[in-house]
Amino acid sequence: MTSSDSSRLSRRTLLRSTAAAGAAAATLITPGTASAAPAIPATRTAHDDAGKQKRGSIPTPAEYFGTAIGTEGYLAQWEKMVPYFELIGARSDRVHYEEIGKTTRGNPYVLLTISSPQNLANLDKLVATNARLADPRGLSEADAKKLATEGKPFYYVQAGIHSTEVGNSQAAIEWAYRLATEESDYIEKILDNLVILLQPCQNPDGIVLVNDYFAATDGTAYARTYPDLYNKYTGHDDNRDWMMLTQIESQYNVSILNKYRPHVFQDSHGAGANAPRLFTPPYLSPYDPNIDSIQVQQTNTVGLAMQRGMTVAGMKGNGWGSTYDYWSPSRQYCVYHGSARILTEAAAASNLAYPQVGTGPLGQQTTGINFIEPYDSNTWTLRNIIDWVSQAFYSGLESVAYDNYNWLYNSYRIGVKAVTRTSPYAYVIPAGQRDPQAVHDALEIFHRSAVEIRQARAAFSAGGKQYLAGSYVIYMQQPYAGFAKTLLEVQEYPQLLQYPGGPPQRPYDTTAQTLPMLLGFEADLIATSFSADTKLLSSVKPPVVATPSAPPSTGAYAIGPESYGVFRIVAALQKQNIPTFRAAAQFTDGGRTYPVGTFLVPPSSAARQLLHTQSESTGIPVSALGAVPDVAGIQLKPGTKIGLIKPPDNMPAGWLMWVFDQYGLNYSVVEAGDYADLAGKYDAIIMPDGVSKNSIVNGLSSTKYPSDWAWAFGVGTTGWNQLHDFVTGGGTLVTYGSATATAQSLFSLPITSTLPSGSTSDFYCPGALLSQEFDTNNPAAWGVPADNPVWFVSNDAYKLTSTSTYPVDVVAKYPDSGDQLQSGWLIGGEHLNAAVNGLSWTIGDGYVVTFGNEIGFRTWNRSEQRMLFNAAYYGPSTKLTADQFQRLGQ
Repeated sequence: MTSSDSSRLSRRTLLRSTAAAGAAAATLITPGTASAAPAIPATRTAHDDAGKQKRGSIPTPAEYFGTAIGTEGYLAQWEKMVPYFELIGARSDRVHYEEIGKTTRGNPYVLLTISSPQNLANLDKLVATNARLADPRGLSEADAKKLATEGKPFYYVQAGIHSTEVGNSQAAIEWAYRLATEESDYIEKILDNLVILLQPCQNPDGIVLVNDYFAATDGTAYARTYPDLYNKYTGHDDNRDWMMLTQIESQYNVSILNKYRPHVFQDSHGAGANAPRLFTPPYLSPYDPNIDSIQVQQTNTVGLAMQRGMTVAGMKGNGWGSTYDYWSPSRQYCVYHGSARILTEAAAASNLAYPQVGTGPLGQQTTGINFIEPYDSNTWTLRNIIDWVSQAFYSGLESVAYDNYNWLYNSYRIGVKAVTRTSPYAYVIPAGQRDPQAVHDALEIFHRSAVEIRQARAAFSAGGKQYLAGSYVIYMQQPYAGFAKTLLEVQEYPQLLQYPGGPPQRPYDTTAQTLPMLLGFEADLIATSFSADTKLLSSVKPPVVATPSAPPSTGAYAIGPESYGVFRIVAALQKQNIPTFRAAAQFTDGGRTYPVGTFLVPPSSAARQLLHTQSESTGIPVSALGAVPDVAGIQLKPGTKIGLIKPPDNMPAGWLMWVFDQYGLNYSVVEAGDYADLAGKYDAIIMPDGVSKNSIVNGLSSTKYPSDWAWAFGVGTTGWNQLHDFVTGGGTLVTYGSATATAQSLFSLPITSTLPSGSTSDFYCPGALLSQEFDTNNPAAWGVPADNPVWFVSNDAYKLTSTSTYPVDVVAKYPDSGDQLQSGWLIGGEHLNAAVNGLSWTIGDGYVVTFGNEIGFRTWNRSEQRMLFNAAYYGPSTKLTADQFQRLGQ
């Protein structure tokens, strides 16, 4: 059978099976129960006929795009998809089209709300019913049951977040057309019983980049897949942001979840070519205990309904209960907010839209309890992907639409369990902490996540501790307390092995997300009830700070280094060319002690105005010194120029770009053409995790990519040596994660790993927070708490083998003994005992700072991430004696 014959057969099977699967699902319903699907009215009004006629004027996808969706070598592009969705919304009384907003790159972010005309006319009431059931405070069980009979479940399906996983967003075109136009009992029953929220692409920027590049390279010898990050900052990590919510697309997604409170969230993805043809839940253990057990069961139900539908349709090669777990909130915000997360992962075709052809049947060929029918063809196409994911989608709709009462009533039950929680009672975030930016960032996350935050009007006592007025209280007796709890508590990831005595079972993502450790603030768990006079916050604002009186001419403005947010102020000072200094030692003024690393700004009207504005917007206090202290210090180089080495598709560099843009740093990506004059372009260069010698020397191939990508072409050994000379000639280089091994290769650094190689049974840390000791007198660690935990995800730790090769200081190390794990999962922590992590080197006339761990992980670990700023500004600065510092460099 040819691949085209196979595609046609699969499509016919899909169309037949959807009606059959719908009938089969209906037979599972007990006649007369509230969850039974209502009958379609026997008579139609003139309005119904008019709506039908208008729906009939919608062109098919093949007619509109000029090519059938799923055709080999063809991908519909966003610029034409959006008008098609608008057209469907305009002509179908079943579809409401909405542009939620613009993306990072200015593309439309759209949502289609799809249901029967009657449900759409009644949408506000249905949304209000969802909200009332989700927050059952004051709602009786009898009233909840009544609402459950009156409401409709909401099913939110999202495609295209990972833009090279092209099949789902292409399938969404067909989903929208079918649901908008098909006049069948099968579709009408689904639409009568369900409200569907269809987001055809969660990452429009990516679909534009990937699909447009695919089209532009058609007929050329160039590689067909877009080589860089398909989200400006996050790339494939764009669904690892559903905890910190930094990206505008993440915020739009959360706004949809918070508004409609859907009962199911289908997150449609793609996997590798050898993966099961389609993965669905149930997931592997573990699941985060903060996910309600009812939600876990509902997830399993929908996932297995999808598997059953594919079996009925004769679609083989599907699996569940492998690879993916139900643990990390960074990729499943929805489960803490009332939605079962249904992850689907379809196997990839070749080169995005061409057949994958093997010498025998593709994929796993051994059966198991979670993989019952191997795929029996040697060909897998884009059309196959669309058919498989479509069958799963319709089976998922059926499983909810034909059981609507139970989904609605379970929403109430989940809410009741949340609002009647007895322990823990609350978390208290004390007022007056060292880092107001960290507290503010955490509160913004909770506020955006519909978590209720209260603030104390007066001092109070809780858990045997006194708290000041202004402290924040997050009570656990609220609908979405599970989200707050999982971000505030210490994670204890279970010790799961592949088999008894065997290696660890790999978690799908990280194992820790303890926000106080990542950002650097205190949050106290209070187990038992207490009384406090609090107010519910409707917004989150920085703490109010007073601008000090202008210092005398002998003094200066002072800003402490305790907050990582201070670098927003530094970047603003640099932008206005206002001189900025740092004290290299602790000092006192007016009876107050200031820590090493304190920033000093000479008094001027420009400085006063800027510092007032910045202090007000950040909540970071500014003080006035009567006299500049008699200590050594530094003067930051005016307009410090920072270079970021970013190979294509390097996500750590992408995340840093977001941070640097938020802070307003003077930075740019280092391009291949820059290496001939690095010192003329940059004062400091940052090399993040994932940058290797190969990515610098070889880079992208000029034969595989057009000249637009010349910035990422390899620089050869000449460029490699020029990077070496940049440092030895006086430049600054900061590396972390695997890039430290790259720096070791560049300079022959005298370090060796302390971690055992080989078996993960001996050492394993797949994303956790570990203990650390910082030399806070070292400029790279100025302002960092002495025992700040560090983020470690399959990184390295070192032994310093020589102190004579280069002058070197230890910035950070692991404790000599004890439990190295702070939160998450760690095996073999004893191999970290006394290992060094952060080192500052003098190499020639240059300054190099290296970290074995990832101090810049996804913007999460912001407290330690400040060391990037410390080092990048310190290296190019002018070092001042105490006398020079007292005169502020004059």
